[in-house]
Amino acid sequence: MADDGAAQERSTMRSLERAFDVVDLLSDSGRPLRLAEVARGTGLHIATAQRILRVLERRNYVAQDSAGYSVGAAALAAAHSFLVGNHLVLTATPVLQELAAALGLTASLSVRVGSSRLLVARVEGASPLRYQLPVGGRLPLHLGAGKVFLAYMDRAGREEAMGGLENIETAGGAVIPMSTFMQLLDEIASRGFAVSRNERVVGAVSVSAPVRSREGKLLGVVQVSGREEDLSESRVAEVTRDVVNAGVSIAARIR
Repeated sequence: MADDGAAQERSTMRSLERAFDVVDLLSDSGRPLRLAEVARGTGLHIATAQRILRVLERRNYVAQDSAGYSVGAAALAAAHSFLVGNHLVLTATPVLQELAAALGLTASLSVRVGSSRLLVARVEGASPLRYQLPVGGRLPLHLGAGKVFLAYMDRAGREEAMGGLENIETAGGAVIPMSTFMQLLDEIASRGFAVSRNERVVGAVSVSAPVRSREGKLLGVVQVSGREEDLSESRVAEVTRDVVNAGVSIAARIR
């Protein structure tokens, strides 16, 4: 009987993991997906994918129309609960407001979710960006502020998070060999901040720093972003100091 109970629990947990795989796929897709696309993207048999989609649709975590399946309204309610109730977000927001007001740049906070970073808070500066940093959007770890998350991992963790990338290609056209990129990550970990130019978006510059607990755990990454004309080489040192201090301030307030 005990073996039957353990097998049932494993089956239940596997079904739960598959359901989250489906939601993650739809969240990352940026467009509605057909049933066959969901099955292919999650590696599920098409009948299994359909059963999971039906359950999620009944609970409003998935919506279906003529274009296919997409994330449902219940996911938005869950996201709202996170934003208004998460201690890190609530603690960081006034610090981001101070940072944006002082520098005139867009200030944001990211947390790591698997092999991506998720923007969980953003405060616009006086100089608007030419693009939107999407709250709730998943962004790569190997570009921009994501490099700070990679910097504090060991080599095996970095390689796993980057999914076997051989080179790093930026929006500005630079191609960085992996050996050089690993050295850059070591430098970021050593100095405690990262400066990024033309990495995710051409013409954009960012400075980012870790938010670390007293035990050294990486809780998130604070970042300011602006246009190249707003973040010249001569201004980076001033901005870097403020961003690093903001990361320390958030960590101190959350204890």
